[in-house]
Amino acid sequence: MNWLDIAVITILIFAMIKGFRTGLIGSIFNILRIILSVAITKRYYSQVSMYIINSPRVYNIFEALFGFILNILFYSKNKEDPGFTSKLVSKGLVNIMIILFAIILVYWLSNKLITLVFGLFSHIMKAPVLKQLNMIGGILFGLIEGLFIVYLLNLIISPIAIFFPESFMGRGISNSVVFDYLKEINQMFNIFENNKYI
Repeated sequence: MNWLDIAVITILIFAMIKGFRTGLIGSIFNILRIILSVAITKRYYSQVSMYIINSPRVYNIFEALFGFILNILFYSKNKEDPGFTSKLVSKGLVNIMIILFAIILVYWLSNKLITLVFGLFSHIMKAPVLKQLNMIGGILFGLIEGLFIVYLLNLIISPIAIFFPESFMGRGISNSVVFDYLKEINQMFNIFENNKYI
């Protein structure tokens, strides 16, 4: 066992502790929350941004706000060219900033709403029996998540052992017990056509 094995074990332990604290339902919810928030944002951000752009009063507020921010950011540039900020605004920068604002706003609101719904549901999981199952499931989910992280790490750094076998990282990979097991798993399932890179 070398330093790389210790790092892998640390990742797995951290993932399991995180899963224990979060619970199975919480772990699954965190994934679903991100997926649903992204889906809702993708569906509705354009409507929010178009509403702002097509509403003169609201648009003027954003234009003044971004103009003020741009004047601060490009203070020295404005001294050289007094119309510099106006040129940026005329090129549609305000519209781009409004779109970014709409994306952030919709994602934040959807994330909070989904969290609120989950908060109501999570009270069910506080029953003694369900609570224990939730924690055990969270540990298993955390372990799976940790193994996935380690596997991705393996894919990223394993080629180093091929191209730089005598380097610090290369020797660590070559002498790692965990990475030897990962090589065997890859070969068992024939995940890659060329197994020499794993």
